[in-house]
This record gives sequence, C-alpha cells and structure tokens, in this order.
Amino acid sequence: MSSELPRDLPRLLSSAERLMTRRLSVALDAESCSVEEWRVLAFLADDRGHTMSDVAEYALMPAPSLTKLVDRMVSAALVYRRKDPGDGRRVLVYLSQRGRTRHRAVAALARRAQEQVLAELPEVRELVSGLARLESLLERAPQQAGSER
Repeated sequence: MSSELPRDLPRLLSSAERLMTRRLSVALDAESCSVEEWRVLAFLADDRGHTMSDVAEYALMPAPSLTKLVDRMVSAALVYRRKDPGDGRRVLVYLSQRGRTRHRAVAALARRAQEQVLAELPEVRELVSGLARLESLLERAPQQAGSER
C-alpha cells in the first residue's frame, strides 16, 4: 500500500454508500420495498431467527425505527416473532413463508442493481474483501481519537 494515505477516504466511503443505496432504492421501488426492508429480509433469510438488536445492527437502523419497520412487516405477514427457546426473556424474529417469497423477489432486483454497478469494476472481489477487513478492524479497534487526550 502507498505510504500516502487518502485524506478523503471517509468522504469516498460515505459517497459510495449513499450512491449505491440510491441505486438499490430505485431498483427495489419496482416491488415497493425500501432498502431497510430488503436488509431485514436478507438478514432473516437464513431461517435461524435473530434478536431485534442483531437485526438493527445488520440493517444499519436505530432500534426504534427497526421496531416500527418490523411491526409493519409483521402486519404484512412477512415476519413473525417468537420467544427465544434458550432464553424466554428474548424475542427472535423469523421470516415467514410470505417473507421468503418477497425476499426472493427483492433479492433478485438488488443483485441485478449491484451487478450493473460492479460489472464496471474488475477488482470487485478485492474491494469487497478490503471493505470487510476495514469494517472488522474498525469494529474491534478502540476509539483512539478520544482516548489520546
């Protein structure tokens, strides 16, 4: 890696995320699906059931906003809640059969939107790998900016 660090890396990451989210939003509009709903459907597609806090983290949503979205998805019979068999105090969220059908439809739209963008980027595997490593590093690294005072 070059010894000169890009000064605008945070801006580039934010801009790329914003533009990709906008592209996904346009694609998902064909199924009247928001990007946030798509993320929830995608996360729950493993059929293991997840806590609301795990879903919120994956969907990049504050807990109150996620609760409202999941309530709407429960009303639409896309997801359901069950007590955690291992810990009765916790509630897990699962994808319903109707939710799986919706997930397949919107996942195809999202995949096409991503493929259209990434087809122009031959280094996509390296990009994804690098971003995953960056995310992992940032998650486990202590908050150094405030701790140096």
